[in-house]
Amino acid sequence: MSSNKDRYRIEDGVRCIDVKMQNVEQLFDNRDPAPFRERDLDPDLVDYLLDAGEDLFAEDELRIVFWLDKPCPPIEIEAAVRAHFEYTIERVRRLRRRRRRTGQVSLTIGIVLVTGLIALSQFVGRAVGGSLGAGLREGLVISCWVVMWRPIETLVYDWIPQRHERQVSEKLLAAPVEVRAAEIAGAPLTGTVAEKTSARRVPRP
Repeated sequence: MSSNKDRYRIEDGVRCIDVKMQNVEQLFDNRDPAPFRERDLDPDLVDYLLDAGEDLFAEDELRIVFWLDKPCPPIEIEAAVRAHFEYTIERVRRLRRRRRRTGQVSLTIGIVLVTGLIALSQFVGRAVGGSLGAGLREGLVISCWVVMWRPIETLVYDWIPQRHERQVSEKLLAAPVEVRAAEIAGAPLTGTVAEKTSARRVPRP
């Protein structure tokens, strides 16, 4: 059975992420009001590069090749791509630090609440007898688990997808970027962004 990476051609032993565009303007987000060369990359292009980076994550090397109908200086595209993924990596790092601080504060609050709930459950156990007291005590114990779930999720699990996004972005940042004239492409390219439309894809989860 073929894997997703088989969609990408091999050149000199290296998997290539091919992107075909008519001109350099398609590289940027037309909705961004910033001056042309300072705009963000087009969201469809970013999604495609990230998807390709995930498909080829296990590869030792990869290469990003832009095929343009109207050639432009390679430095323009290379600088834009590298600036985007440098920003993405820094954004993910800031997000991780912010969530870690939030998790630590939540954990502190949770410990205080759990201490109070345990003390309350012991008091209820002594003050209220029978099945009612047992039910109230069990409810308070369950509340302890509920209070602690979010801090534990933030500190233990939330970093996993963020770390993977950062690693994929670092791999794309390290990949050589080449710009070639589309007329020399020869055989049809596989795994390419051939045309960009006004319709946007569903945002990445």
